[in-house]
Parts: sequence; structure tokens; C-alpha cells
Amino acid sequence: MNCLDFRRRIGSEPRSRDPELLAHRDTCREGCAAFWQRAQRFEDDMEAAMAVPVPEGLADRILLAQATGERRVQVTRRRAWMAMAASVLIAFAGVGMMWRYTDQHSLEAMAVAHMPGEMDALALTRPMTDDQVEAGFVGRATRLKGPAPGMVTYVHDCVVGQYPVVHAVTRMDDEPVVALYMPGKMDGKPGTFHRDGWDGREVQLRGGTLLLLAQGPSHKAMDIAERGWRAAIDGENLTVSL
Repeated sequence: MNCLDFRRRIGSEPRSRDPELLAHRDTCREGCAAFWQRAQRFEDDMEAAMAVPVPEGLADRILLAQATGERRVQVTRRRAWMAMAASVLIAFAGVGMMWRYTDQHSLEAMAVAHMPGEMDALALTRPMTDDQVEAGFVGRATRLKGPAPGMVTYVHDCVVGQYPVVHAVTRMDDEPVVALYMPGKMDGKPGTFHRDGWDGREVQLRGGTLLLLAQGPSHKAMDIAERGWRAAIDGENLTVSL
């Protein structure tokens, strides 16, 4: 064994008792014995430094700390999931509240909500004159361009939500059909609906929105009322028959 091999072995195995290593140490005249002694002192110092007495109960404390850390991680994860779930619920609740608010403030909802205070008008059967009907529309800065459909028994200036309206009632086949005309409201959504016992129809006209309401009349009666009011307000040349 030469000096290089000896020192490599001692560097990796300082405490080795290999006879070949010890024989080289004892016979070498190139300083390998001093190298071996320095390696032994270094190992002694390292062992002394690491020979720290273990406090009583250290293992239990380490296990407890580990378990506590795991519980904290689990609690943190649960809280994160709970916070995420709460955020989702709050988001859904917010959407629901927004939808309810939007629904309650829709034109059809406000129109139906307007009707309980106007039920007496549905029972009127005496026809109004053309001048009386015209005067009701003039009060909302609207002039009729043709005769009103059917037999008009009620015309009044009202407010539905924030919208000024002409509230009229015509009798179709002896059944009342309510017409709510909102001059200037041009963002309506034409279509039909059923709400709280009322059949409704939203119609977009040239100068505003017409909303028809009825409890019981056939679709034919609603069709006739729509064509008639469209002709009366917009002046379209439509044939209206009962």
C-alpha cells in the first residue's frame, strides 16, 4: 500500500483497524503516522462535540410536536376548505339575492303588484266615450292614432314602479283585459308570462311599451287586444274584430 492509498482510506474510514493500514502507518517514513494521528484527533473532537446528553422525555416531546404540527396542518386545511365552501355559498346567496331583486323589480312583477289596488276597475261595464279615452292618453303626452279596441270601461293615469303609465281596461267577450301603456319606455322584452294568477303579454311599440294583463280570457282575446291597442297607439292599419 502506498501513501496515497493509505490517506484515501483513512479519509473515508478514520477508525479502520485494517492490518494493512496499520502496517503502513507503522513503517511509513513520509508522515503517514502523523496524518493518522490528526485524523484520530479530529474524530475524537467530533465525537466529543456530538456527545450531548439527551434531555429526559425528548423523544416524547418530539412525537408530541410532530403530532401537534400534523393537527395544525389538518386544521389549516379544514379551515381553508371551510372558507372556500363559505365563499361559494356566499356567492350563490349573492346571485340568488340579485336574481330575486331583479325579478321583483322586473316590469311584469311591478305590473302585477300594481293590480290589487285596481281590482274595482275590472268590474266596470259602462263604456267610456272616445273623448274620455283620448283624454286619458293625452294626460301622458300620448295621442291615439285610431279607435281603442273593444269596449273601454276605464282609463286612468297611474304609476307602475317608476314608470308613468296609461292604465286602461277593455272588455273582450265581456271579460276585462288590462292595458298598461308606458310612453317612452323602449327597453322592453316582448313575450308572454304567467305570474300570481295573471296572464301577461309585453309588447314593444314605436313610442313605448304596452303590457297586457288578464285573468281568464282566451289567447284570442289577448291577441285582439294587442292588435287593437297597437293600431290605436301606433296607427298601424290592422283589422281588429271581436
